[in-house]
Amino acid sequence: MTMAPKIYIAQDPVLEEVLDRASATLDGQGWDVVRGPAITPGVPLRLTPEQRQSLLGDVDIIVASSRSRLSEEDLDASPRLRALVFPTIGVDAVDLKACTARGLMVANGATPENFLAMSEATVMLMLVLLYRLHESERLLRENAGRPQQMYARMLRGRTIGLIGSGRIGGGVVERLRAFDPSEILIHDPFLTPETAPEGVRLVSREEVLGQADVISLHVPLNAETRGMIGEAELRAMKPDAILINTSRGGLIDEDALVRVMGEGHLGGAGLDVTETEPLPDDHPLRSLERVILTPHILGHTVDLYTVMPDVLVENATRIMRGELPLYPRNPEVEGDWRKRLDGLTA
Repeated sequence: MTMAPKIYIAQDPVLEEVLDRASATLDGQGWDVVRGPAITPGVPLRLTPEQRQSLLGDVDIIVASSRSRLSEEDLDASPRLRALVFPTIGVDAVDLKACTARGLMVANGATPENFLAMSEATVMLMLVLLYRLHESERLLRENAGRPQQMYARMLRGRTIGLIGSGRIGGGVVERLRAFDPSEILIHDPFLTPETAPEGVRLVSREEVLGQADVISLHVPLNAETRGMIGEAELRAMKPDAILINTSRGGLIDEDALVRVMGEGHLGGAGLDVTETEPLPDDHPLRSLERVILTPHILGHTVDLYTVMPDVLVENATRIMRGELPLYPRNPEVEGDWRKRLDGLTA
């Protein structure tokens, strides 16, 4: 008798609708679906040894998100484990190298609706901050009249700097071209002149910080990138520079950002992500006038949420058939992954 595929799907209050729909679909197709424990907002879930054994002990696939944390013990809990699937692009809830070392495939939801929505949203933040849209809104709401001195700045003619690139950064570059910036600088050690987007200049991180009028972060969060924008980096930026982070909280030293911006340095910051989510009510970032804060939903469009459950199901289904998922995050593991699958079959 053939066993039904068994899948563990973590809870996530932000992605509740997506994960519930995917769970219902897989359950309807005969999968054995196990749901994870409830998550307290702002506290990443880490399974206890007892939970690990009872929830992961015999699963074929683990589905998680950025609001979970998967340890190496979690990866070793099930001798049947084939892969990990993430509904979103980010896979920082797990050590990708540890997965690859075990021959585990990692799939994510890198659909155009996902990364291009974030690209659009990133450019939107640039424009809103350069034009100081909220300041103009305030003038009208308070019947303050027109300002004595104009403050809006065009994107045209400005130097834009990206730290990191990837799909989202590439989409940002494509969209920026229509605004005719003077130059687009990228610092990304994984890019070469042959693989970089056309028309950009690859530079050091120091050059991005010192030359760009707008700086946008597009790197994953890991031990190397955590706190990569600290007080020294913030003070190295132009006095009226704009800083955008739609990637991951933790890349920026928030205490340093509050301190530096409190002194009047930087023209503004747009943060869709913060170190702690949701952001505490008394967090000093909330008191800064030149900061736009959104609760990690800027690219979460209706379009994305429509396709996300189907992509999750398709990734999982392909993996159980021994096929590559739609969006493999570590495709270099395929050879070892197939050896792992052969061992499971044997």
